[in-house]
Amino acid sequence: MIKKLSSIIFLSILIYSQQSLAQGVFQLYELTVSNPAGVVGAMNKLQASPTGQKSSANVFLFQSIANGENPATHTVLVVHSSPEEMAANMALNLGSSDSVTFQTEVAQAAQMVSSEVGEFLAFGGAQSNITSPNRVGMGYQMSVSDPAAYASAFADLSAMNSDTGWSVLSSLIADGTNPATHVVVNWANSIDELLNNQPQDYAGWESFSQRVKGIREIESTEILIQIASWVSE
Repeated sequence: MIKKLSSIIFLSILIYSQQSLAQGVFQLYELTVSNPAGVVGAMNKLQASPTGQKSSANVFLFQSIANGENPATHTVLVVHSSPEEMAANMALNLGSSDSVTFQTEVAQAAQMVSSEVGEFLAFGGAQSNITSPNRVGMGYQMSVSDPAAYASAFADLSAMNSDTGWSVLSSLIADGTNPATHVVVNWANSIDELLNNQPQDYAGWESFSQRVKGIREIESTEILIQIASWVSE
């Protein structure tokens, strides 16, 4: 399996369809990076190695544009098509000299801030709305007390705005002391497109706001730009 360094949007080509991605899980790592070129070089080496070539995971690297007091400067997202694929890919890395080399090189260029595991739940907008090689995303980490009600409201809002961007709803399975249970990321082609299409301007926003009032609290927000990806051909 060939891994190719590219600038493809997080979520659109990594599993080939919304249906299969909806069964997907992910690992997310926030890093404070002192040597960005060193991190990219380490990731290039791992993905080109025998271990990386055998892995079915798709890997994405983002740079932070704005994330408040969070010290992370970059985010690495590792996407697996299913829990079983995640288990197989983790087993592949265990004991691998390629993985040990990668961890050593990354440790010289960055420090870990946090790590999370989650799963994809639902999608809004359309993949075809996003064509830029450097997609920009607005992320909302939330505490949700009624996941089913929130997902229903998200689906209805998405259906009314299918011509706007590309949105992803995920749940967080393990994230340490982070109080957030879910995250929504709204993707756009550029920072100006993102800022000119805030959710508050979406059709149906007032109804959505009323439906989720009292069942979700936004814990944090951030803006990211995708700078590289390694996807399976």
